[in-house]
Amino acid sequence: MIGAMTRLPLEIASFTALAAFTALTLTAPGSADTARRATPVANIAVTPVVAEPLKVDIQPGSVIRRHVDGLFYVTAEANGQLIRFVVDTGATVVVLNREDAEKLGLPFESLASRGSMRTVGGSSDMRWAKIDRLDMAGKRIEKINAAVVDKGLPVSLMGQNALEQLGTVTLRGDTMTIH
Repeated sequence: MIGAMTRLPLEIASFTALAAFTALTLTAPGSADTARRATPVANIAVTPVVAEPLKVDIQPGSVIRRHVDGLFYVTAEANGQLIRFVVDTGATVVVLNREDAEKLGLPFESLASRGSMRTVGGSSDMRWAKIDRLDMAGKRIEKINAAVVDKGLPVSLMGQNALEQLGTVTLRGDTMTIH
């Protein structure tokens, strides 16, 4: 009974943390109708990123355990570099923080397509980029759009445009499986 009582607040905290990530309402870069573009929004829960060794979650059927902060973290090889992402089913696209974009050879200042994004930490400049290659869970995704934010994002986000190309993603209790 005590275990069940302590698990309920943890589950509520996990759902609350996941709910803090909301959909990015972004249009595809290069869209002809720039006047109708909505300002992108990402409510990012600012949590400390745990300094664990990075290893690619490369096997199909990879089982990822929920982190103590209630979120699911995955590591992918993007353009030959290891990047840690938080899985964000509410983000419509992959979102890279400035540091990760620079690791991928996508310096913020060199990206031409500009916009802004609102985060929990306030408004941040955002620019569009394209990740040439993203390897994770035994799958390769090529030429995937990503929003790069200037500030306010402690960890990059694995959004729906990448998750849908990985196949089925199942959440069950404290595990996430990429089939």
